[in-house]
Amino acid sequence: MPICHPIGNEILSHDEMAGRMSEAVMESFNLGVVVGREPIRPFAEVDFGKPLSMLIRHVYTGRFPEKHLFSARKPMLISSGVKDIATTSGAARAVNLLKQDVAPGTRFGGPSALEEGTQLLYYSPAVASPLITISIQMVFEDFDKTLFQRVGQLFTNLSGVPIFMPAAGYLMGAGSILKLAGELGGSLLNGHTVLAEQLSLDFSFGGGKIPKPGFWVLSSNPLELDDFDFDSDNGLLMKTTGKPYDGDEPVVVVSLDGKEQASLANFTPLLATASLLGRFFNQKEGSEVLMDTVLDAMKLSNDLTYRRKAEGVKKRMVGIAPDSEDGKKLKDEFEAFNKNITESRLQLPSLTSGA
Repeated sequence: MPICHPIGNEILSHDEMAGRMSEAVMESFNLGVVVGREPIRPFAEVDFGKPLSMLIRHVYTGRFPEKHLFSARKPMLISSGVKDIATTSGAARAVNLLKQDVAPGTRFGGPSALEEGTQLLYYSPAVASPLITISIQMVFEDFDKTLFQRVGQLFTNLSGVPIFMPAAGYLMGAGSILKLAGELGGSLLNGHTVLAEQLSLDFSFGGGKIPKPGFWVLSSNPLELDDFDFDSDNGLLMKTTGKPYDGDEPVVVVSLDGKEQASLANFTPLLATASLLGRFFNQKEGSEVLMDTVLDAMKLSNDLTYRRKAEGVKKRMVGIAPDSEDGKKLKDEFEAFNKNITESRLQLPSLTSGA
């Protein structure tokens, strides 16, 4: 899979990355020390039971959209999907960025001040899943202008989280669910995909590669990595010239960080809600239904699921020494489930070091 990792001025393939894990350079990567034009804020470690956020940091469209007779510009969609095997049955697809007019070789870091969208791909207040898989797609299509209007309406109330697509033709915001008209809804699923990559974060299973914070580079095809440096502001830079990469292959740079972000706490319950509600929709085309009560109920259901898991872990801790390896692992699991409960009145008392 063409995923590579910038460390300092180098870009390493996935296998080269694994080979560096015991070397000193790996320590600087854990702290997020990368070379950029401006000093960057250090990354926090990512691990089971700790917060996790994933953001889009840099996008380069390469040779796309392909030039046509009358125009070389086209609307572009960047969507994502998350599969969390501990909480959801399948990937809940989401709209992250929808741009009206994109030319080949375009590069950007996220939505402009005049565009709706979000750089957020994923957030959890505490990782409670042994395996999380995140997929990213870059699509070009002649989307109808009406779609931009409807997407804009939903983005205004989301506080930085994506718009979820729980089922074909449906868009779900924080307070409502919109059923798009026939061809309008289908266009989101049937565009010309130029990049489709996924990143799996394994927090538990033996043999899995340990997730690391920092910048991750995804491309549609492998690049000649020895020819590039990495710059946090401008993406890939040619070593010979110092200029930004301007080749044919699309590139998306994402970041993984372990800092808590309280303002993004709405992401996890919305993700779970989208995964569940997608099976039950039967809504008239073009209609928008306010879903505050239903969404609140789904959040409550999600909270109860996490509470039951936390209670189950607490029962398993009976008779196990708190300071033993098994005791510490169970405590981390308990705290992870407990932190994912959004309603504080449903949270269980935190375990003390001697509990």
